[in-house]
Amino acid sequence: MLNIKKMINSNNIIKALILGLLVMLAYSCADPDEKPILTFDDALKGSYPRVTATTGAALVNPNDLASSSFGYSVEFVDETKGADVTEYKFTMSYNGGSEVDMPGRTYTQADFTKNADGFMSMDVPAFTATEMAGLASVTITSANADAGDYFTVHSYISKGGMIFSNINKSSTITGPAFAGRFDTTFPVACPSDMYLGEVAYSSDLYWGGFGAAATATGVSEPAVSVVEVSAGSFTFSDWSFGGYNAGYGCCTPSGDFGFSDLCGVVTFNKTATDSYGDAWELKFFMAADNVTLTVAATNPAWNENAITTVTFPSAQTWTCGNCEASVADVTF
Repeated sequence: MLNIKKMINSNNIIKALILGLLVMLAYSCADPDEKPILTFDDALKGSYPRVTATTGAALVNPNDLASSSFGYSVEFVDETKGADVTEYKFTMSYNGGSEVDMPGRTYTQADFTKNADGFMSMDVPAFTATEMAGLASVTITSANADAGDYFTVHSYISKGGMIFSNINKSSTITGPAFAGRFDTTFPVACPSDMYLGEVAYSSDLYWGGFGAAATATGVSEPAVSVVEVSAGSFTFSDWSFGGYNAGYGCCTPSGDFGFSDLCGVVTFNKTATDSYGDAWELKFFMAADNVTLTVAATNPAWNENAITTVTFPSAQTWTCGNCEASVADVTF
């Protein structure tokens, strides 16, 4: 009769021997020159400027250039609290073009002071619209400014022969938790009076073509809101204005839809590509009461067509720069 316990013990011994051989093989194949896990001491220790206070607004107002300025205070954050930072330099670009040096804006350790928390810090003198426009060799007025124009101020930290900037920073550093700032964008825009929040609307869908009968009328759900994307730039939260919810039971088309407000003149994007890669065309008409906006939209790839009446809660103070002449023209 077989001894079951003995068989079990023999199997356990065999398993142990196999495991031992595998461990030995793993060590014998390892590269003796290869380091194990990257430790903190081996890692590159960078530095970043953390914003501690701001003054003014990062905006170039064509109607008030004299008051368009923005400054801030920073402390240099790293393992030595900024003691090894040797230089803090600024450059500038216009509309994403080439960077140019900003005279007088390269700061050294002589410009830094230790703050109450032990970090080396400095108050960055305010950047002005006049300074930036002069370096870009452009004249900024409400007449010649285009929606979407912007200046960008870039900063660079030198430490231990290395340079740290927006190019090699972590996105975490410039998030709200760490308050880091390497680059600052100054959109050319006036403070906008654009209404933000939910708007009433009613959509008629023509998903068989504008020449056919409406496939749905009076669509008014789900809620749609005007949302600010950035200074002077806005979008509606659902550019199908309930059409996708009614037709597909889900979704909202995202993409480069939107509109901009440049000193009270609003320009709508009349073409757009949605997140599915489909091209859209749009037309707009603002009624004389400045309360009712009519929008016609077509996506020929899927024959998605709609005419929507958007009702703002009160009369808007802006004028439309590229709307149709009459509501009868808002169709395709």
